[in-house]
Amino acid sequence: MEFTLLIAIAAIPLAIAFSIPFFSKNPLTRALSLFLVLLSLWQTEIAFLYGDEFMTIETIGPLFRFFRLGPIFMMPTLYYFAYILVKKSKIRTKLAYAVNKGGLITLTVYSFIVYFLNMTPLGVESFVQDGSTASDPSHWRPVYGDYNISFTVSVLFVFLNTLFLFLAASRLQPGEEKKFYFKLITAAMIIFLNGIISITFLPYYVSSLNSLFAAGFLYISFFQLQSGEIYKINRELSREHQFLETISDISPNCIIVKNRHDKVVRVNAQFCELFSLSKEELIGQDFAAVISTVDLPLTSRKRVQKVTDQDGSRRFLHWHSREITVYGKEPYVLHFGIDITEQKRNEQILLSSEKLKVLGEMAASIAHELRNPLTTIRGFIQLFKEKNDQPIYENIMLEEIDRIDDVLKQLLILARPEAEENEDQNHSSINVMEEINKIHLLFQGVASNEHKGFIIENRCTEQPVVEMQKDHLKQILMNLVKNSLEALQEGGKVKIVLDKEDHRVRIRVIDNGTGITKERLSRIGEPYFTTKDKGTGIGLTICLKLIRENKGQMQVKSKINKGTAFTITFPELQESA
Repeated sequence: MEFTLLIAIAAIPLAIAFSIPFFSKNPLTRALSLFLVLLSLWQTEIAFLYGDEFMTIETIGPLFRFFRLGPIFMMPTLYYFAYILVKKSKIRTKLAYAVNKGGLITLTVYSFIVYFLNMTPLGVESFVQDGSTASDPSHWRPVYGDYNISFTVSVLFVFLNTLFLFLAASRLQPGEEKKFYFKLITAAMIIFLNGIISITFLPYYVSSLNSLFAAGFLYISFFQLQSGEIYKINRELSREHQFLETISDISPNCIIVKNRHDKVVRVNAQFCELFSLSKEELIGQDFAAVISTVDLPLTSRKRVQKVTDQDGSRRFLHWHSREITVYGKEPYVLHFGIDITEQKRNEQILLSSEKLKVLGEMAASIAHELRNPLTTIRGFIQLFKEKNDQPIYENIMLEEIDRIDDVLKQLLILARPEAEENEDQNHSSINVMEEINKIHLLFQGVASNEHKGFIIENRCTEQPVVEMQKDHLKQILMNLVKNSLEALQEGGKVKIVLDKEDHRVRIRVIDNGTGITKERLSRIGEPYFTTKDKGTGIGLTICLKLIRENKGQMQVKSKINKGTAFTITFPELQESA
């Protein structure tokens, strides 16, 4: 009865030892499993001393010697725990000289010597049967030989190795791992101290009961360690996930990811913001449906998409696709749209610059070739006019020739090289309000005849002055006012507002006309681009050129059926002290 019970108790640490590797596989797990197996062998050794009811001493003796493998090899196992900890923590103190691979091999070899001596009468000489008492059933007691001193030395090494383990564990940072090693040290001390006491004072089977407690204690401690490690890993994964989410969301590119089932599994904030959708609406949806909703050009050859964002700005995205595999198993497809709006804008600027260059060369050539014969023609017509009492046709011809001459003058302005050094001598100080008043007088009659309003508003306390050619400012204002009046319906109104902002003179020409569409607004100032039936498409081009040559800037804002506002600014001329 006692033998069966002790064998059952010895099987519990063995079952625990085989279950631990299923949860984790690392050096610590292997060492703990080995420790529990050896503990089970030790308790099996003690169980056979109580097996006289089932077998003879001729059978019990060899089995006792064989299972003594447990207590003998526990000594290098505890050293192995310390070795793992020193190696993992990269300890570089004197402890590293005492706990190393060479020491582990030496102690393991010594344990084999002790075990082989144990198999001979030099280790275990014979067995004596002790009778049954009130506290201890009948059992066999081993009589140890002269070389059993080697086993005693092994036990002393157990305490020394436990000290090494304690010193190594003390250097760990506070946490579940440090708590586990201290619990392991406590369990090892309970097992060996209890074993020593059982040999001298208490019955043998008492050590089995305490070993059962130690095995359960270690099992619980191990799972507390694993829970702490899992929590730590999950926390790190969560932080890494948040970090990657943040990187993805601040990326200027649009990102959408689908899995092998063609379901959307990831989108970034830029994608959602551009297409006015939420992550909740997209994640889990069929990828084909999402492509259809946002009109992604993934099947076209160029894969360039034109999108109008929430601010009304036009943006260009160039879409790419990459297949990625997670952990070598799950395939995903990453689609990302690179914002090439700036590239497109630069290309447009370069194209406009080339157009201006070609147009300038053409304008210079045409103006030069036409003005000379026009001068001759005008002179002859003027002579005919003087000889005719009613020069009706001559007057019409002279007006048309003057109109052609005005067009040629505009072409020459467009053709003139930018930033000529000798141009500064033609610059003068201009009172901006005076020029605006002149423009008002010039167009007031036209506006009244067409039943349109034209007003000016001066918000400056002092008269602002700029330095530029007077003709340039006049031509800019005339072009803008003329365009605004032409955009008005009967009863509409044009307003010129003058003020200052950050040491710059600001002139705004505002109308409540038909407005300009977003597509046409982006092409304002482009050569030859016009929305008028009889327009040339160079009026605003000339305005932009003159504004830039005089260190000015122009902005245009417009809404359909609400009106348009042209804002131009020039550096204010500061009075010298």
